Amino acid sequence: MPRGSSYLGCAKMGEGRYETPPASELQRLLWIKPGSSGHLDEVRPGIYIGDMYAAKDKQLLKGLKITHVLNAAHGKYNVNTGASYYRDTNISYHGVEAFDMPSFDLSPFFYSAAKFIKDALSIPGEYVSYRSEAPQTRSTDHGVLRAVGRMERTEERAADRLKFGYETPPTCELLDLLLKSRRPSGPFDEVWPNIIISDARTAKDVELLKLLGVTHVVNAADGPTRIHTGSTFYSHAHIQIHYYGVEAPDSRDFNISRFFYPTAHFIHSALTLSSGKVLVHCARGISRSATLVLAYLMIYEGLTLSEAIQAVRSHRGILPNAGFLQQLRELDTEVSLQRQTA
Repeated sequence: MPRGSSYLGCAKMGEGRYETPPASELQRLLWIKPGSSGHLDEVRPGIYIGDMYAAKDKQLLKGLKITHVLNAAHGKYNVNTGASYYRDTNISYHGVEAFDMPSFDLSPFFYSAAKFIKDALSIPGEYVSYRSEAPQTRSTDHGVLRAVGRMERTEERAADRLKFGYETPPTCELLDLLLKSRRPSGPFDEVWPNIIISDARTAKDVELLKLLGVTHVVNAADGPTRIHTGSTFYSHAHIQIHYYGVEAPDSRDFNISRFFYPTAHFIHSALTLSSGKVLVHCARGISRSATLVLAYLMIYEGLTLSEAIQAVRSHRGILPNAGFLQQLRELDTEVSLQRQTA
């Protein structure tokens, strides 16, 4: 779609097919003829968006028959209400500790927030208050509203998915898999045929790489302020290595999911070669590198997230951080639905 196309123009394209408008067009829709914003407004039947003053007014919530509250500014340094604030009411509470800044990745919370809203609205007579400090920002994030709509449109596919007997496990179950009888992690381990997870020191040991027969390297901690190797490092060391760098901090707030498919493709392409062997590393070979290998196993090897974790941890102790684990859960759901509808 050309960048200059308008939203209305897009709607006419492709014989009725929908294309996501560019950000500039969405901003225009948000700012042209905006509705008035009070402390609380019903934006869809049973869904209110409000500010923190409305959320703290229990009498107002009672009068509106609010049964569920989603706090998009949860946390000690934000709007610190929590379930305890509503303990003298019948309100169910869900908190999202989000910061209203461009660099904050809100997407890991889309599906859990959408499910909370969807579950609330499935009960006759239930109303949801969805708020932050100012109702124009976090609480109106269109990704969450889109996720609600997407869940409604895919209910039939979700029912089909249940017939297959698999659902993405909750985080607590995945942590049990990761932590139970955890193996000690050495400098490197072959966790899948011709896939090695290692620490940074192994990745810089050129003689060891030659001995292991490594032909491809994925650096999940690339960048000048992290493990700055790159293709030049290996060419200067006179070793034939195909290199792929992912500049990722080991932070739960970092969106590593955008690297899942390109990294998986790089690994897959390497393994199609008769002599291909891939080393995937970060600083310690526990979180970032493991996350990318798990994504590969789900995308190309057809494993569920649970199966991928069990396959890798039988050879190496791994522990993706909480944010990465949530993004892997979302990938698991996505890939599962894709396979069932293919």
